[in-house]
Amino acid sequence: MRYRHQQTSYVAYGAVFFGLVLLAVLLSVGGASSDSVIVIVVLLAVLLPVGIVFGRLTVSVDSTSVLVAFGWGWPKRRIDLADVMSVRHVRNRWYEGWGIHRVPGGWLYNVGGFDAVELKLRSGKVFRIGTNEPAVLAETITNSRL
Repeated sequence: MRYRHQQTSYVAYGAVFFGLVLLAVLLSVGGASSDSVIVIVVLLAVLLPVGIVFGRLTVSVDSTSVLVAFGWGWPKRRIDLADVMSVRHVRNRWYEGWGIHRVPGGWLYNVGGFDAVELKLRSGKVFRIGTNEPAVLAETITNSRL
């Protein structure tokens, strides 16, 4: 079974857009101090690559593995289906956040929302994949393991 789904983080893209608008306003007003412009430029220099990398999460499932990749394919994680012991839909807590985070027993890759699919691995670790299609993703992974 093949599956490919891309989820976009409008929060990440919105933060970058807000930073650009703020910089444009400060520059057009003309009363902005050089210090405030420098702060905004530095902030954008950080936000832009972070927004590009963590603004999109692509999940692909084929007959042998699950591939989860941010942005343009990095960072990414491949899980062999043979290593998956169980699959279940879970809800992340608000403080587990977005991006790449440690969760009890493993890792979470997420770009938005609180729904995730948790894979319990043979190693005893867990890997959570944030998704806005938890039922479809869980069913696809389960059926691909059979």
